Amino acid sequence: MVDAWITGEAGRAALAGAAGGLVRWWMTVGKCRLRDGAVMAAAGSLMSIYFSPVMLALLERWIGEIRGDAAGAAGFASGLAGMSLAKLVLGMIEGHARKLGGRHDA
Repeated sequence: MVDAWITGEAGRAALAGAAGGLVRWWMTVGKCRLRDGAVMAAAGSLMSIYFSPVMLALLERWIGEIRGDAAGAAGFASGLAGMSLAKLVLGMIEGHARKLGGRHDA
């Protein structure tokens, strides 16, 4: 059942989104913590599953017709967007922890 999901459209979108999140994490300047990478991959995957159709429409509007694996391209782009959202949330959580006197790397 897992194999059927991974090879299906939703699974491919999730993997493309996770890849988008991991690529963005890898390109992050400064400290690259493993925790951030895991969160970005998960956020990219979830974002891709739900946001790929919207991203596909946006890409086709901005770029034009996409040949090849258009769904994969939309999933990857959605993963990048999801990573950005995850980075924003992590930054807010760490800022709040610093205000409370906690350690930001805990």
